[in-house]
Amino acid sequence: MIVEDVTELDIVDVLHRGVANRECIAIAVEHAVNLGRYGLMIAQHDATVSKNSVPFFDNLFWFGDGLVKAGDWLFVYTGPGSPRRTQSTSKFNDIFTLHWGKKRTMFASTMVVPVLFRVDAVNILLPPSDQTQLPRLSN
Repeated sequence: MIVEDVTELDIVDVLHRGVANRECIAIAVEHAVNLGRYGLMIAQHDATVSKNSVPFFDNLFWFGDGLVKAGDWLFVYTGPGSPRRTQSTSKFNDIFTLHWGKKRTMFASTMVVPVLFRVDAVNILLPPSDQTQLPRLSN
């Protein structure tokens, strides 16, 4: 299987690995995008094969819809918190602080890596129609 690289966003580093309330993934925005097409997973890196990692079960972060532009930064903290948007010192770009909401750090081991992915298509099952409910009969 051939998988394209994500070039619009670039994972620069995991800052403060293993430090509670400080551990975060630093992502540089290279091209203007809607973040709704992107997400993060965590994976165990396979040291025997370059760029080969196996995702951990049930660890997904979706950015949600929102436009970012080239030169913006995303800092995804692994712990809980509230999202923020601040202006960079250059006054031309924004810094977005997001939170994964995990109760523990995720990257204390250097073999655990973030995986940035882009969703190009989805197939979503529509919920079934609600069934007609009978009113309760009073005695």
